[in-house]
Amino acid sequence: MRLLAIGDNCIDNYTELGRRFPGGNALNVAVYAHRISGVEADYIGVVGDDEAGDFLVDQMRREGLATDGVIRQPGESAVTNILIRGGDRVFDSYVEGVQKNAKFPASLLPRVRTHDLVHYSIWGFGREHIHDIKRDGHPLLSCDFSNQLVHQGLEVMPWLDYSFFSGKELIMKDLKPEEKIRELKAKTSGIVVMTLGEHGSIVFNGDRIYRGKAEPVEVIDTLGAGDSYIAAFLCSRLKGSSIPDAIKEGHRAATETCKRLGGWGGPQ
Repeated sequence: MRLLAIGDNCIDNYTELGRRFPGGNALNVAVYAHRISGVEADYIGVVGDDEAGDFLVDQMRREGLATDGVIRQPGESAVTNILIRGGDRVFDSYVEGVQKNAKFPASLLPRVRTHDLVHYSIWGFGREHIHDIKRDGHPLLSCDFSNQLVHQGLEVMPWLDYSFFSGKELIMKDLKPEEKIRELKAKTSGIVVMTLGEHGSIVFNGDRIYRGKAEPVEVIDTLGAGDSYIAAFLCSRLKGSSIPDAIKEGHRAATETCKRLGGWGGPQ
């Protein structure tokens, strides 16, 4: 099975700890999928020509992920400054760098179509081609919208097979995620997945809302947990697993990610 992730990457900079890790939803999903047996994962994204960009490329290579899809441009690579509060990450500030206004090269579209599933991020580039790609009926398409439950980017949902959202904030506001996921499902014929942190996850295919429980874990850092859930869920579905089994794989992967600082990689 071949999975391609297109879009964002960044340096996750833990300012108070003096440590940094590679990150970004699309890059994380590619890395986590690459670790899954039977899955060939690839990544396309933009990084700067600075030392941070060198770090990101080096970290990808250490993971065994191909870097020929990394587009180097003059300027700064993206950096997210992060604080840790009670085991949960708090985003302090963000420098978008060369990813701001980046355009996906149309010359890479034939490469995109060679994959079984293509995953996008609300924060990355390339979504402008989703309609044309879906018109051909292949590959399957996925996007992570993070916690952006109301966003112009949701306009691509009609062409998606999988739409991912983070809904923990709904619970914190005493709102019902089930109501929101039904509302979001009205925008797409595909499957809608909503992760809820320690409250588990829900998945709606139009007929039934499936529920998953988060596995108990002593949390070191939640960064990357949602991305590992996405990668495991998608790869499980690509292999033919049922929705309940894909949910279990997603939570299992997220649990492992929570046991370490940073999503992956880091100082050797």
